[in-house]
Amino acid sequence: MSIEQYIKTDILQSRLADTSVLVVYDGEQRYHQLAKDIASDVCDVIDVSQGSLSTRQQAITALSQMKAGKQLLVYVPKAAPMEEEEKQKDPFSLYAAAGSIFPDPERSGDKYLDICLKAKPDQATEIRELFEQNNNPSFDVINAIGGGVNWPTLQAALNDEGATNLLFKFMTANKDIQSKLAAEASWHTEVQSLFNSSLGLTLRTKQSSWSAIADELWRFVLFSEFVFDLNEDIPGSLSDVPVAKSSAKPIIEELGDKLRKHTDYQNLYIERASSIEEELKLDALCANITKLGHRDTFPFEEKCYLKQAITALLADDGDATRKIVAEHANSVWSSNSDSQVNWGLVKSSQRLLETCEDLERELPNFIKKQSDLIEFYQSSLRRADQLHREFEQAVNDCPEADDLMPGVVDLVRKNYRKLVETVQQRFTHFVNDSGWPPAEVLSNTQLFDSKVEPLLKSGGNRVAYLMVDALRYELGFELNKQLVEDADSQLSVAFATLPSITPVGMASLLPGAYDNLSVSLDDGKTKALYNGKPVGSVDQRMGVFKSQYGDRFNEMTLKDFVKLPKKKTIDTSVDLLVLRSTEIDSFFENHPEDAPAMMQRELKQIRQAVNKLQDQGFQKVFIVTDHGFYMNNAQEAGDKVTSPDSNWKVEHQRILLGSGNLDDHHYSLANDKLGINSDITMFAGPRSLSPYRKGMLYYHGGLSLQECLVPVIEITLKPSIVKAGQDASVVLDYKKGTKKTITARFAVIELKLESLSADLFGSSEDLEATEILLEAHSGAGKNLQVVGEARPGEHVNAATGTVTLEPGETIKVTLKMDPEFEGKFKVKAIDPVTNSTLGNVLELVTDYAV
Repeated sequence: MSIEQYIKTDILQSRLADTSVLVVYDGEQRYHQLAKDIASDVCDVIDVSQGSLSTRQQAITALSQMKAGKQLLVYVPKAAPMEEEEKQKDPFSLYAAAGSIFPDPERSGDKYLDICLKAKPDQATEIRELFEQNNNPSFDVINAIGGGVNWPTLQAALNDEGATNLLFKFMTANKDIQSKLAAEASWHTEVQSLFNSSLGLTLRTKQSSWSAIADELWRFVLFSEFVFDLNEDIPGSLSDVPVAKSSAKPIIEELGDKLRKHTDYQNLYIERASSIEEELKLDALCANITKLGHRDTFPFEEKCYLKQAITALLADDGDATRKIVAEHANSVWSSNSDSQVNWGLVKSSQRLLETCEDLERELPNFIKKQSDLIEFYQSSLRRADQLHREFEQAVNDCPEADDLMPGVVDLVRKNYRKLVETVQQRFTHFVNDSGWPPAEVLSNTQLFDSKVEPLLKSGGNRVAYLMVDALRYELGFELNKQLVEDADSQLSVAFATLPSITPVGMASLLPGAYDNLSVSLDDGKTKALYNGKPVGSVDQRMGVFKSQYGDRFNEMTLKDFVKLPKKKTIDTSVDLLVLRSTEIDSFFENHPEDAPAMMQRELKQIRQAVNKLQDQGFQKVFIVTDHGFYMNNAQEAGDKVTSPDSNWKVEHQRILLGSGNLDDHHYSLANDKLGINSDITMFAGPRSLSPYRKGMLYYHGGLSLQECLVPVIEITLKPSIVKAGQDASVVLDYKKGTKKTITARFAVIELKLESLSADLFGSSEDLEATEILLEAHSGAGKNLQVVGEARPGEHVNAATGTVTLEPGETIKVTLKMDPEFEGKFKVKAIDPVTNSTLGNVLELVTDYAV
């Protein structure tokens, strides 16, 4: 098709068909003849170049007499008015307002160059070169470009047309296409013509095989993209490496984008780019380049961008950090597990720094009253604790964090510590003045009697009481967000009893605790007493329930309940079932490095237990806890408090019991201000978040919002819990199925959500976002073990470990393997409520380098 025919049919006649009226503004009088040729019985053409007065009258008459099916084209031999004042003076703006104009300065693709490129896409490079020399070439010159040039053998073998498409198909040719090319001889001449005309590439290789030519094309395309993207000169040692002509830049960039973004070819791209980088020694030769562009051509660039993000973080340049993360954190190189871990730490650092900065600005508005501060913690401040926990998990996942990101970890921790210490000083000031617990919040000692006992007393209610050790408020908040998907779940708060240690905290959750519980010192040890009898052990506390509810009561550990066979039911005479869990506290005390992963498993078990309780016929579930905790990773040298004198009993390194001297760094509470019966003269503790012993990374026992503001989750079970993901299938993939082994403790898995009820054409319009767990399992039945879980990140909830999948979207999630495990395993997408497997199962094996 000639350029004239393209403009006439695809532009002028097309717009007339859409709007009926078209004004052609033509200051260069390029389109004059084309406009005249449009005239027909259907379309009136008014040629203003013949005289404005008469033609203006003709145009007005034609417009006023237009009927259905008629068209009007007004040709104006001047440029279209741009400014509003010019439009008001232009007598032909009326027609433009009634229809459309050409060329339209506000419409993409109406420039003469763009029109020529659309008309002759296979000759895009030559057209750009021509316009660089002459910005107004004639139609004849445009038509002469590429006259007779085609590549029939290539088009037949690659089953495509257009220069860019042929180049892409050639670079990614599979074995079938390679066989077709091998059977033909003429393609070699055609490919040289294609390369030269579109890219300016003259093949150096004398070989005629596809593999040799493809190797050279890949190197040429990727290196050209890298050079075009640079904002400085390439090193002299690379100056002899061939680069595409400048007019081919759009084709080069389009090829790079397609190769990286097309999921079927990403692994091929990674292998090719990595090989070319190694061949050209780019990592070493470009080590001093600082002005990279915005494209992720080679793997060494991703490392440079990571360094730039780290530098921006340290410089407190949030805008630059966000920009770099947005452009490069999810590049093709994110399929590398180390890359995901490193960028994950950058993202986590950025989120926590920005959140602390925002909260510091807001905090002065909420520190005048204790009730305001507590409310602000629930609504906003708890977010800092959540992001700090996620940050520390990211640090733990990145063992080389200090070497890779020197200064970043310390900076983030200091900013977090600064915020929480400011809050802590105000909180302990309020408590020192008004006593404990604050009057506006429910105490744990009142919880059972106010919420659970009335349900049991009225009869007809079966209640489950989940006593979870160390479920601090921000974790409860995240858990509740998951539970509301399954049942009617409501979150409220309570205050823990001092000292905030497990024996006292769990005893405060007993029935009648407000009237009957007391705390005492016996031979220097803190004792929780119920009607004067010890209730420090599990058996003693369960005995209180048994004494009051008899056969209506039963208890077991949370994990044992979750493992109950489906056919085994809790006796229907049981109205109160207590489920116990100590895993979070136990892991923090004994294996702090594994505690974040343990928290995910524990919250998963709670969610599964809620589902199982519904099946067992329970109507109400209460999730309560004894105390929270503080993660002290932000401690500094000498970060501890000195006990005033030796008369005090130090409990859990966070609180003083008894009597003695105190300095200004301590709060103190007489026993009549404790909210609990006690013969201990005084409770005291540090006004700061520091403990009495150096080096503690995790603690509770003292007085802080993190330790003492605890969640209360009340769930009304629905008649039938909606099973998450029940209509969904999850497609799992590892390296496009090309490999069955993982060589590192982190493996990147691709996930895609599809509908089980999709029609023959794969429609899944009714499918909603679905939540799953990604796990690696070893063994089966009773011997089944979880040996890998989704690492928290962009798509993975750091508290619950759940992955959110959107319909039709393919995401990448890093699977974090158990460092002690080696061997065969299966990767599964699991319904977090029913624990059933959704979709296909990947069978993989470890092959770690020793």
